[in-house]
This record gives sequence, structure tokens and C-alpha cells, in this order.
Amino acid sequence: MSLIHPAAHVDPAVVLGPGVRIGPGAVVGAGVRLGEECEVGPHAVIEGPAVIGPRCRIFAGAAVGAEPQVVKPQGPGGGVEIGAGTVLREAVSVHRSMYEGKVTRVGGECYLMVGAHVAHDCQVGDRVIFTNGIALGGHVQVGDDAFIAHCAGVHQFVHIGPGVLITGPSGVRKDVPPYTTVEGNPPRVRGLNVVGLKRRGVSAEVRGHLKQAYRILFQGAGTAAEAAARIEAELPPGREIQTVVQFIRSSERGLYHGAV
Repeated sequence: MSLIHPAAHVDPAVVLGPGVRIGPGAVVGAGVRLGEECEVGPHAVIEGPAVIGPRCRIFAGAAVGAEPQVVKPQGPGGGVEIGAGTVLREAVSVHRSMYEGKVTRVGGECYLMVGAHVAHDCQVGDRVIFTNGIALGGHVQVGDDAFIAHCAGVHQFVHIGPGVLITGPSGVRKDVPPYTTVEGNPPRVRGLNVVGLKRRGVSAEVRGHLKQAYRILFQGAGTAAEAAARIEAELPPGREIQTVVQFIRSSERGLYHGAV
């Protein structure tokens, strides 16, 4: 059974899972699906099409599914998907895709703190954490287990690898390699995100391989493509190394460098 405050406005076409709770002043529009045991706080607004996974918590004043911030929008745009167990704190905003039939996606078990913004067509992985005031431009991709902190802003179309730790304040304009710690303005790689890797159960041996990979990339002569070929040829082909190689090869904006 769902519990809807009498001061909330819930469109008759909304699909509610069991145990949903909606607070006073909240607005839930047509085309929204709320999974079981979701909580929607006071004065939060959710516009459809939007699919909110089970056990999500959407706090006061959050806005999900609003029209993308595009100067000349074309058509109604797409939707939003939020994965199971994700928390959107006060005043978080997640805008719908600018393309009909596509979605802005935030994965499962994420935690977006006060005032974080996810622009249209972003693709955010699972278990991602944004601290207060983080802002993603349109079309940004963020890998699983990333942690972005301290008022960092991410330029549109940037790719952030899995397991990355970014600390601001900083403006992120290039792609951020997987499993690294990045800080400064302009940003620079300061090392591996060792704490994050340990929490994910990545062994000391594999962490050593990652250090070797990034030394090849950052210190070796030649192009990024040549570095990727060397990494693939010289290091054991584990999952993390393959992730790094694929990320290097797919980067279109260039990579932040530094030391590990």
C-alpha cells in the first residue's frame, strides 16, 4: 500500500509500486513509474517519462525529469532512469534526455548530495557518489564507483572512468583515466585511487600492474594509441588493465596526465 500526502499532486497515470511514500507538496507527473518502497520528499518534482527504481529516496526540492537546458530544444525530448537504491538529496536536479526515445541515466546505489546536477543525456554508473554542488554538463559519462567531490564541474561530453576520485574545486575538461585520483585546477592525476581499489577487492598485484600501465602512458614516448598497445603487450590481461586500454583507445577529448 502506498502512502500519499493529501497535499501532494500525483497524476492519475502514475504507476506506483507497493510501499511508495510521497510527501506534502510533491508533484509526480504523467509517465512516471515509482518502484516499490520509493520515498518522494516534500516539494520534490518528478516529470515523466521517468522510471525510478525500487527503494530510491528523493529528498525535498529535488527535480527529476525536467526539460533539458538547451537553448533551442527540438521536440519533447526523452526520459530519465534512476537505478534501485539511489539517493537524491535536497535540490538535486536530473534533466531528461534531449532526444526522443533516449534517457538520462543514473545507476543503482548512487548517492547524490545537496544541489548536485546531472544534465541531459548523462550516463552515470552504479555506486557513484557526488558531493554537494557537483555539476555535470550534457552527455557526460561516469563509470561505476566514481567519487566526485568539492564543487567540481564537468564539461559536456567528458568521460570519467570507473573507480575515479576527483576532488575540487576544479573544472574537468578532458577524460579522466580509470582508477585514478585527480585534483587541482587545472586537474592533474595524483596517483591511483588506492582506497577505492582496496574497497573493491583489487589485489596489490593488480594495483601494481595499474601503476605500470600508467607509467607507460604518462612517462613513455609516443602516442596514446602506442601506449595502449604497449600496455596490452607487456602486462597481464586482467579486467582492470583491459578497462584502461579500452578507455585510452576510446577517448576523444584527450586524457589528463600526471604521476602514479
